[in-house]
Amino acid sequence: MSFWKMFKPSNDQDKKEYSQLYYELKSQFPDFSDENLIKITCIAGLFARVAYVDFDLDIKEKEHMKFALTNMTEFSNQEIDSIIEISLSHVKELAGLENHKYVYNLKEVIDKSERFQIVEALFALAASDGVVENIESEEIRIIVKGFDLSDQHFIAARAKVSDKLKALRG
Repeated sequence: MSFWKMFKPSNDQDKKEYSQLYYELKSQFPDFSDENLIKITCIAGLFARVAYVDFDLDIKEKEHMKFALTNMTEFSNQEIDSIIEISLSHVKELAGLENHKYVYNLKEVIDKSERFQIVEALFALAASDGVVENIESEEIRIIVKGFDLSDQHFIAARAKVSDKLKALRG
């Protein structure tokens, strides 16, 4: 066995394409279509990632996740609560190596306008606890690049929460 094969998950080809969060949500919600499952996994994963990038998960951020997912999806409140709990249980994993799986898989199933709406929602989430930390803003910048959006998209989304930017507070 080669050295690199030790790090690959079993022989299941999907394991390298999707996150652990995807597989947990898939087992929890087997009736969701694959496209809906990919969307909700990636959006919830990105939300959890930005909420926890500063290693502090504020209750207001969790409430905002529920608000945003309710407005962005057609899932029931009970389903959204489960999705949030599952994604937050993976928050340490989301802080690590699987972040790219959320960006690239989501980019394949939504258009540029929807990607920008997610970036706006990520900034609103970061601001929901009263301040957008520099590390949260930089994490969103990385997501913007992964989404193939421009710096103007980043600046426009960040401008909506400019009164909450820690960098501007001095």
